[in-house]
Amino acid sequence: MGDNDIAALAVVCIFGLPVLAWIAVRLMQHRERLEMIRHGMNPPPGAFGKAFSGAAAAAPPPRPARMSDDDPQRMLRKGIVVVAVGFALTIGLGFIGTLPDSGHYTYGPWLLGGLIPLFVGLAQVVIALLSGATFGPPGRGYSPYAGADQQQPSSAPPPNYEGPYAYRPGPTQELQRPAQPPDRR
Repeated sequence: MGDNDIAALAVVCIFGLPVLAWIAVRLMQHRERLEMIRHGMNPPPGAFGKAFSGAAAAAPPPRPARMSDDDPQRMLRKGIVVVAVGFALTIGLGFIGTLPDSGHYTYGPWLLGGLIPLFVGLAQVVIALLSGATFGPPGRGYSPYAGADQQQPSSAPPPNYEGPYAYRPGPTQELQRPAQPPDRR
């Protein structure tokens, strides 16, 4: 096999196989939907993508406020991870420029693959530190959950245990089994 044949095969594998996999997945989803309809089942909307359901897929539930991406501690943690990945890539790609016989090293554009994430992570760490993040174990310094584990005396009135949906401490009565449907054969 010649060099051109290997290059052509590599291009076909890199670009053609993902497209074929996407087509195969869509074909299987279509067949599954047809089988559900054939057996009298109503396919759920959004289960097979927007193209099949005719309606937009349900929006994901909103994230809780404490899971904010603007949290400085979370930004610091993500920045440290990106710095570590960029540093590892820089070290790994650094061996490409070593000439085997002379031991001489040449810098090249391949180092950008590690230097870019390294400096993006450093920028994220700096932004997090300027936003109030601190290094150290949790509980020391700024924490968005500060005081959540400490019991504070409450000035709120005691809970109201009245009404059908109120919390009632202690044992609850057992639910009654529903009546059986009539036998219509």
